[in-house]
Formats: sequence, structure tokens, C-alpha cells
Amino acid sequence: MKAQVRLLDQNTSNQIAAGEVVEKPASVVKELVENSLDAGADHIEVTIFEGGTEFIRVRDNGSGMDEANARMAILRHATSKIMTAGDLLTLRTLGFRGEALPSIASVSHFNLLTREEGAEFATSITIDGGENLSVDSMGGDVGTTVTVKDLFYNVPARRKFLRTVNTEGRYINEVLSKIALSRPDVHFTLQNGEKEVINTPGSGELTDTIGALYGKQVVAQLLPVHHGQDGIRVDGYISRPTLLKGNRSWQTLFVNGRCINNRMISKAIDHAYQSQIPKAGFPFAVLNLTVDTHTIDINVHPQKSEIKFGDEQAVYRAVYHALCNALTRPMAGQEEADGAVVMKSSASAAAEGTGNSRASEAPLFCSGGSGWNRPSRQAPLTPRSSYAEQIWRTPEVSEPRTEAIFSAQRTTENLEGIGPAGTEASAPGDGTAGTPAARPAEASVPDGIDVIWPLGQVARTFIIAQSENALYLIDQHAAHERIMYDKFVRLAQPVPSQPMLMPLFLNVTPQDVDAVEQHREAFLKLGVDAEPAGETMLRVSALPADVEAGEAEGFISDILKLLAENKEIRPSDLREEVLHYAACHSAIRAGELLNIRQMRELILELLNTEHPFTCPHGRPCMIEVTEPELFKLFKRT
Repeated sequence: MKAQVRLLDQNTSNQIAAGEVVEKPASVVKELVENSLDAGADHIEVTIFEGGTEFIRVRDNGSGMDEANARMAILRHATSKIMTAGDLLTLRTLGFRGEALPSIASVSHFNLLTREEGAEFATSITIDGGENLSVDSMGGDVGTTVTVKDLFYNVPARRKFLRTVNTEGRYINEVLSKIALSRPDVHFTLQNGEKEVINTPGSGELTDTIGALYGKQVVAQLLPVHHGQDGIRVDGYISRPTLLKGNRSWQTLFVNGRCINNRMISKAIDHAYQSQIPKAGFPFAVLNLTVDTHTIDINVHPQKSEIKFGDEQAVYRAVYHALCNALTRPMAGQEEADGAVVMKSSASAAAEGTGNSRASEAPLFCSGGSGWNRPSRQAPLTPRSSYAEQIWRTPEVSEPRTEAIFSAQRTTENLEGIGPAGTEASAPGDGTAGTPAARPAEASVPDGIDVIWPLGQVARTFIIAQSENALYLIDQHAAHERIMYDKFVRLAQPVPSQPMLMPLFLNVTPQDVDAVEQHREAFLKLGVDAEPAGETMLRVSALPADVEAGEAEGFISDILKLLAENKEIRPSDLREEVLHYAACHSAIRAGELLNIRQMRELILELLNTEHPFTCPHGRPCMIEVTEPELFKLFKRT
């Protein structure tokens, strides 16, 4: 039978367009709220019943429309946002697509009530499934109210694929939360049945909106982000590495105020937190990128949820450096006073023009330090580049080995007095492990200085320390692991290799053999000489200097697992795995006895790392218990 080409009627074409724009009730809310924002509203109320499948109402106090514009708004391809295709290159509004209102009206019982300021009456337009249009004049407030009932009632196939009422309601909550984060100056409310689930203050402060959506506990863990690079501005907030979620639902990204998803930006976030969080964790982030509209294309996705950048590498660099700067807070200086570690507070740092940080963050991050050698009091401190940056630079074989990165001997040999139980050699006046050090009585401490001093050791594993207003619990192994890892990363030379007296033969899978053969050159740079010795066997003849022969099998297995999980792994990732392993095995152990001087040195070096609160594997190495928390624990609040 010969097929005939026919022109579809308007209602059918609107329903097809609805399949692109109106995917679910949350899509309706998104389109209507974006239109409200474009109309200049600063108060938007959303009400839903049955997850939005039965009832959605979006009410705003925006500019409203007269009858002529209201009639035009429900026609396909009608918009007030653009005039020509060239306007798409400079677009800064949100709801510019002309399909939204007519598409929604074609699959629901639809009503639009709108009045502009100065008009005597409001205009009401009612449409049932794209048909039976009626226009009336009636009373109404300035602004626009759109009511959508029985969504997809005339498209049963689409309605059948909707999720449960609770799930659809959650989608609406997520959509409105993200929009609210983009506009902290707007008061948003969401009423789900009889329950109010969102109520943002509209104060203009992003932290107020974050607090209303996620709680004050999240706000207390935030770090500000402000950075400009290559014509790209990055602003917002990220969380400390200790605040994590199992997925990316706590990461909200905007470009010129439009909520988007972008793999390159997400990758930049992951890499900035590299070695600070567990691989399965995702930090909180609300970031807005301000870019030239000529360098992006926002019309590459029907829901405009994805965006195309002209230079994705520039975007990656800007986000990566913005987060590294936020996570690394260089301090102006440091001192020691009568056995206490002394750090400058954010107040004094700000007063001296050295940068600011939250006053509640004690201890504060600082730069400097040189292993376990005590730094000079007057030694100038220069901000270091982020160690994560250095991980990504894989050194060439031709680089000179000026010194060995890893010591074949235990690092504890550089620590006078550290050894097995009963072998401690305490320095005079240092105190002994388990004996709290006296609080410095006559220390000359300038204004704006936080003093941290060790008190003792618990279970030969945890160091107890205090400042004027906080208590600190420090895992000595995790803390030293962080110190050694940062030191290894900064040195960035090829990893020294140690030949084995007898080659080690390991039974592995054929896939593992292929992976080792493929990455052989990278392995050699990492101090590992491994080569195939059959279809399912590896011959290992050299290991990094700090990996003992008894640990060789576990070490190689860890790397093979990494290769199996990442088919296109970079040499820098392999290098990081070796650094993790070496730092862990060169750090002091749990169960080793430390005296007060050694604890003080450990704390000083920990505070000189860029990320003192977590070990390279993302586990906590220092926990702060503030004065209010102590009072709460003893029910004195």
C-alpha cells in the first residue's frame, strides 16, 4: 500500500512536542517556574496533589500579561525571549522555548490566569487536552497562576509509565530545590498535599537557601568558592571532605544560572577531592559558572539539562582550580609556644591580607613544613600548589633522582624516642606518653592566635589535643599517612625501585597479564618490574623501595584490581595508587608509644598538610569537638 504524507493537525503536533518537553510532572513544574522567574517574580508558590499527576498549580507575582499576550503564549513557537536565531547565542533567560505552554495544555486540563499591573481584570484561558479553548475576564492578583489537572489523561500510554505518587513528588522536590539554589533572592514554597516540603527565605544569601533545603548541619560544613580563570567565573559552596553522600544528588551545577548536568565539571570536582574522600563518596557542591554566552550552546537537549561548551578543557581547569583553592587555605605563619602548636586564626590572617577562612575552622590549614624536621620560627611560608595538581604530572624517566623519595627504613628512625612499648627515650622536660603536658602558662601569644597542644595518648593509637575552645582526637597512623603522602606527592620524582632477591611468581587471570603488559612502561616508572611468565602468570622482579617482599602479592593485587575496574587508566592514577600504598606502609603504626614532643611534632606536621582532617584514603585522621558540642554531650546546654 502506498504511504501518503500528511500534515499533522496542531493538537497532534503539540502532543508530540509534549513528549520532548513534558516528560513527567516535574517537567511541568520546571517549565512553569522558569517562566515565572523570567517574568521577574520574587515569590513563587507550587502546590501539587498525588505527585503532580492530578494537580499542579504554580502561582507567581511576576509581571503578568494582557489578554493579547496571554492568547499568544499558548501558541506553539510563540515566545517573548528571542526574535531571531542569532538571539540564541546571547540567551540568558530560562523558559524561552515556545512549546512549553501549548504542549502542557495539550495533555491536561489547563488554566492560565494572569493580570499585569494596572489592568482592571485578569485574563483566564482554559484548554482541555488542546481543545475547547475559552477566554474570560475575571478578578485576579498581579502575576500569573497556571493550573494543570489530570496530566496525560488523554495519553494513557504516557500516563502508564509514570512512577509512583511518592517518586513523582520527589522528582518535583528535587527540581524545585535546584531552581531555588540558583535564585536565593526568590521565596519558593512547595506544598505537597497537606505538607509544606520547601520554604526558602528569599533573602538573597545562598547559605540561607542551602540551610532551608539541607539543614544547618550542612551549612556548618561549607567552604566558599570564588575563582576566575580564562574568562570563566566559578562561585558557590562546596563541603569539607567529611560531608559525603553515596551519589551526586548533593551536587548542583549551574551555567549562567541555568541548572545543567556536565560530565567534565563532575570530573573536575572528583579530581579536586582526589585522595581526600573514599572512592564511593561524593561531596556537597553548589556551583555557578558565569561564561560568555557566545561560547556555549544551551539548546542541545529538549529539557535544556545539558550544555555544550566551546572549550571544555578551559571549563575543567577553572572548576578544578576553584575547588583546589577552596579546599586549601594557606596561612600567613606559624609558631611554637611552650610545647603548643600555634596557628594564626582567620581573623588575624584576614587583617594581614593573607586570605580568609571561616573563624570556626580551627585548626586552620597552612603551608610549609619539611618532614619531621622542626621548621624555623622565622622561616617564610610560601603557598604550595595543590598536591592534587602534582599527582597528575607523571614525571619523565629522564628526570634526575636527586634523592630517594621513599626511605627503605622506617620513618620512625627520624623520630627520637619512638619505638615499641617500653623503649621510649623522652627528651628532658617533654613529658611522657600518657602524662598530660602542662598548659603553657607564660607563652607569648599574639592576638588572633589559636594554640593547640597535645595532652596524651589513648590506646597507643589516638592523640588527645586541645585548643582554647576545642578538643581534638587524632589517629596517629592516619595523620602520619597524610603527612607522608603529601610529602611524596610534592617530590614528584620517579619512584625508586628495589630488586627482589628472588623473583615472585603470581597466578593471575589472562586479563591481568594483558593489562600488565600494556602498562609495563608505567609500571617501571613506579618502581615495579613485572612481566608475563605465561598465559596466567606474572614474574615480579622489583618493587618500590617501601614495599616489603611479604606485602608484594597484596600490592600487585591492588594494582591489578585498579586496572580491572578502569579499562583506560592513566599513568597518574597508577602513580597515586603507589603513593597511597607507600604512605600507608611508611607511616607510624597504631600501638606505637609516643611522647609529648613526638605528638607535638606530629600535630605540627599534620597542620602543615593541605588537608589535615582526612587521610589519603578519605578516612578521618583528626576530629574536632567544639566547645558547644562538649556542653551538649554533658547536657549543659
